[in-house]
Amino acid sequence: MSSKFFAAAASGLAAFAVASGAFAQAAAPLAKAPAAPAAPAITHGAPIASLCVFSAGAVRGTSATGKALDARLKALQTTAESPLAAREKALQTKIDAFNAAAKTPAADINAREKQKADLELEQSALQRDAAHTQMELVATADAAQQTYSVELQPAVISAYQSKQCGVLLERSAVAIFNPAMDITPQIVSALDARGKAASFQALERTKLTPQQAAQLAAQLQR
Repeated sequence: MSSKFFAAAASGLAAFAVASGAFAQAAAPLAKAPAAPAAPAITHGAPIASLCVFSAGAVRGTSATGKALDARLKALQTTAESPLAAREKALQTKIDAFNAAAKTPAADINAREKQKADLELEQSALQRDAAHTQMELVATADAAQQTYSVELQPAVISAYQSKQCGVLLERSAVAIFNPAMDITPQIVSALDARGKAASFQALERTKLTPQQAAQLAAQLQR
C-alpha cells in the first residue's frame, strides 16, 4: 500500500470550520485596498416625522450586551479549538515521520502497514471530533442568538415608542437619511439597561450527543 496517502493527510484538518455566520473569519486581502475617498458633505432635509431607522449590527457591536455575547462566543471557540489544534500538530509530526521512513524499504512491512492504519484511525478520530465540536459551537451560537433576540426586541420597541416612530427601517436598506431619524443609540441604551450582559459572559458551550450533532449537520446541509 502506498504511503502517499499521508503526504497531505492533515492538511485539511486545520480548515475545519468551528463557527456559524457569527464565528466565520474573513480571508486577508492580497493587497491593501486604496483608501476610500472622503464622503461628501450632505445637507439633509427635515427629518420625516414618525419615520425612524436603526442598525442591528451597530447595536450588536456597540452595546455592552452585544459585546459580552460576541466576546464569550469567541472565547468558547478558542477553548474548543486549542486541544484540536494540538492534536493536529502531533498527528502531522507523526505523518511527517512516517513519510520520511517510507522513503526507504521497510524492514518489517507488516509493522509499517499497521503504523499507517493507526495513523488513518487517528486522523479519522480527529476529523470526527472536529466536526462534533463545530456542531456544538453552531448550536451554542444559535441558542445565544435566540436569547439575544429576546432581549433586543423589547429594547427596540421601547426606543420606537419613545421616539414616537410610525415606521422603523434597517439602516442598510436606506441609501441616505437624516441622522436625527436614527434611534440606534436609544436602542443600545434600552438593551443595556436590561442588564443581561453578565448572563452572556457566563454562557457555556452547548453539549450534543453524536446523534444530535449529526442531525444538526444534516439540517445545515439542506
